[in-house]
Amino acid sequence: MNELSQQYLTKKQAVEKYAFLTENMLKNLLFKNPGGFRDKVARKIGRRIVLDEKALLTFISESK
Repeated sequence: MNELSQQYLTKKQAVEKYAFLTENMLKNLLFKNPGGFRDKVARKIGRRIVLDEKALLTFISESK
């Protein structure tokens, strides 16, 4: 269970951990879905959306 909390972050946790992200930026990425962001990075659990941390960093590094 500890490994799961290290791999997945909520929007709020991602914003707190990475200073270059904002909540509005993540909302925009989720809404507009550029480059398949939702399919690659986001997972929906009930009403909650969690972000795969490794996939998020990979997506950001690959999108130039």
